[in-house]
Amino acid sequence: MERVASTGSQAAIAELIAHRYGDGLVYVPRTVRNGTFRDAINQGFISEDGFVTRKGRRLLARLSA
Repeated sequence: MERVASTGSQAAIAELIAHRYGDGLVYVPRTVRNGTFRDAINQGFISEDGFVTRKGRRLLARLSA
């Protein structure tokens, strides 16, 4: 069963995902908790390789609309 992120953690994950290169690679700025990156991977928003997944792109689209 997939763990559902709370709205607060989704906002933090969306902020993290917004810090990505054109090819989709996410970098972690100093202002973001490192645990947020691990949470994003565990919940499927970022791949193990550090790239934004489809689920992550959907989260960004939903929160920016």
